[in-house]
Amino acid sequence: MTKQLRKRIMIILVLLLSATFIAIIVAINIGINRKSREMANESLRFLMDREIRADNMPEMMPNSDDMNNRNIVPPVNMPDNKENAPTRFLEISASHFILVKYSSESEFELIENSLSETYTDEEIEDFCKQIIEADKKEGTIDQLRYMVREVSGNYIIAFIDHSNAVESGKTVRIISVIAAIFAIALFSLLSYFLSGWLVKPVDEAFEKQKQFISDASHELKTPITVILSNSELLEDEIGDNRQLSYIKNECDRMHKLVTSLLTLTRLEQTPYKDAEKNDFCVSDTVLERVLPMESVAFEKGVLMDYENIMPDLHLHGVKEQIGQVVAILIDNAITHTDKNGTITVSLWKTSHHLHLTVANTGDEIPQEERERLFERFYRSDKSRNRASGHFGLGLSIAKTIVTNHKGKISVDCDNGTTTFYVKIKTVEK
Repeated sequence: MTKQLRKRIMIILVLLLSATFIAIIVAINIGINRKSREMANESLRFLMDREIRADNMPEMMPNSDDMNNRNIVPPVNMPDNKENAPTRFLEISASHFILVKYSSESEFELIENSLSETYTDEEIEDFCKQIIEADKKEGTIDQLRYMVREVSGNYIIAFIDHSNAVESGKTVRIISVIAAIFAIALFSLLSYFLSGWLVKPVDEAFEKQKQFISDASHELKTPITVILSNSELLEDEIGDNRQLSYIKNECDRMHKLVTSLLTLTRLEQTPYKDAEKNDFCVSDTVLERVLPMESVAFEKGVLMDYENIMPDLHLHGVKEQIGQVVAILIDNAITHTDKNGTITVSLWKTSHHLHLTVANTGDEIPQEERERLFERFYRSDKSRNRASGHFGLGLSIAKTIVTNHKGKISVDCDNGTTTFYVKIKTVEK
């Protein structure tokens, strides 16, 4: 129980911490990409403004000889000294950009290409056609950030090299993924210790509860045995007596309850790995439990069918415990099978699992009660189970045994038949 609780706490902690960390990483990446786009757009707006002013003030543009002797066209209103120059201009002057005019008649005019070694004029013209067709004012194409402005029916398109930002974004994403992996591993380790600390009070309380049940059962076992023995001696002396019969019946019930509690406590307190296990014929073990119960079923008018038990099937485990599971399921089936009903016991083996089913005809178990059948002291029909002397511990014991043997137990109802399924993984020695 506490192991499952600790596992759930670990999963919740890892998911919460990982989700928080990933959200932070995503926010950082989005912020970096947005900042990179804003810086590129600021540079592009500066270039566009400069070009538009140059077109409107041709008399202030430098002559063609000056244009051929420089790499970058300065803005017409560039300040006299760098201290008064716009910050973005100083960054653009050291970067690479492309300026294009594209008329409404699809006439292409390349004004400036500082990236001629990377992009040919044909490639730039093709980019411009794609941008005009997409009808987008700004964006990214290949590794270029672009911006479009329409002036007097013509388009001015500015491109700026965005490869550094793209590569930086990739680097940040790779670092983020690596950091996320390490963080999740760290969170898992942290959640392991934290969950142990959180579960420790529950585990201690649960252990105290089991110890109390064990001690109380041991303390009750002796006086119950004494009362039962003395009531039998008294019955021999005075003969049949109604009050004495009540005492004996209740003592029998209390003895069964104490025995079941001790069995359940012992199964939970003794690790399965420390139990004495051996290789045994599970087919014979099932038959050893079925045959004695056949007479009990006959007295109740119930037919017992066990022809589907495959012979010579072996299992490595605790023989007595597997036999106890079979006895519990058959006893439960006899209790809940009406007169003239049928109980069918089947046993077979697949490649890696051993399968046992015990099916009985009778009233179906409601869907909402099926999962609770394996809880301690739970009885689907409390009045009938009390009359039959059942306390709701048998199926809980069966589930504990099956779980210890690396198996699963479940119940299903269909067309008036209730079937308990036991599936145990065959483990080699």
